[in-house]
Amino acid sequence: MRSVTVVVPVKDSERTIAEVVRSLLAQDYPGPVELLLVGDVGDRTWEPIGDLIAEGAVRAMEVEVATGGRDSNFKRNAGLAAATGELLALTDSDMVLPPDWLSTGVSLLAEYPCVAGPMESVDDDFWGRYVDRNPFAGKTPRMAEDYVTNGNAFDGACKPPVTANVLFTRELYETVGGLDASFVHSYEDYEWFQRVVDAGFSVLCTDCLRALHHHRQGLRQLVREYHRSGRGCAMFVRKHPHSSFARNRLSNLALLLTALALAFVEAVVLAFDGGGVTGLLLPLQVALALGGAAALSLLCALRVGDAAALAFPLATLLLGVSFSIGLLRGLAWPTRLHPLVAPGAMAPAMEAAG
Repeated sequence: MRSVTVVVPVKDSERTIAEVVRSLLAQDYPGPVELLLVGDVGDRTWEPIGDLIAEGAVRAMEVEVATGGRDSNFKRNAGLAAATGELLALTDSDMVLPPDWLSTGVSLLAEYPCVAGPMESVDDDFWGRYVDRNPFAGKTPRMAEDYVTNGNAFDGACKPPVTANVLFTRELYETVGGLDASFVHSYEDYEWFQRVVDAGFSVLCTDCLRALHHHRQGLRQLVREYHRSGRGCAMFVRKHPHSSFARNRLSNLALLLTALALAFVEAVVLAFDGGGVTGLLLPLQVALALGGAAALSLLCALRVGDAAALAFPLATLLLGVSFSIGLLRGLAWPTRLHPLVAPGAMAPAMEAAG
């Protein structure tokens, strides 16, 4: 059986780390498995799993990194560089993997060089259902039907997968290289998968690898996350202007800006119209807008089968605006890297004390 290294970047993940580690230790894969966690020096993540580190069941690495933002790609690169497995896998510190995750993934790697799966919420609450079931502008990739991405195929239903749930061959890694550590906001996984397909590799996206995830909870957390995603998307657009996924995001932004511009023009006309024709049409326009919003909410609730979904369109509007502001900000003011970070740079790693 081929050996597998699973790399998990961590940062103050003490609340969820024991759950993901125990789910990985409970895998039914009969071959050798190396669990490699990469965190900060003195990371609080080690506290709940100190016994597993001391026993050698988990290998912990500490790296010194200052990105001025998210450092998960830096840590993934450190782990992949130190990995000993013939096959490689990535997941996150807030995931819970099913027992057959590795065995299923390894069997699929016999046919594809890279396989990835979706995620669903650990919590069956409003925000968990929103992220999982919202039929408009879904946040995470959904794989109700398997699909294979290759070439420039990330568009529409073929959304790029995420590095929280992926397995791939060492050949692919050595060809494509590590992840871009300069992506310190978001879209760091989409950027890597774009390079994977640009290099000619196919990615199987399949529900067979579905796993659980601790989604962000609350509107405030999601607004911040969507804003970061917008800034990450701007970096993606600049690096991969050829990508249909990038062009799709820019098209969505253009539609939103056009709608806002039309609304602004109408407001100006109304202000100078003195209650003329525009003033007479305004109540009708408001009624149509409210009616359309109500119909959209009802349609969403019917499709999802949950009365709480009546609020999904409003949440999507708020989060979409947050994403768009982040995207505009990123396009207008490109991210300047922290002086201590350069793509591919890595601080010396050391084994964490048990």
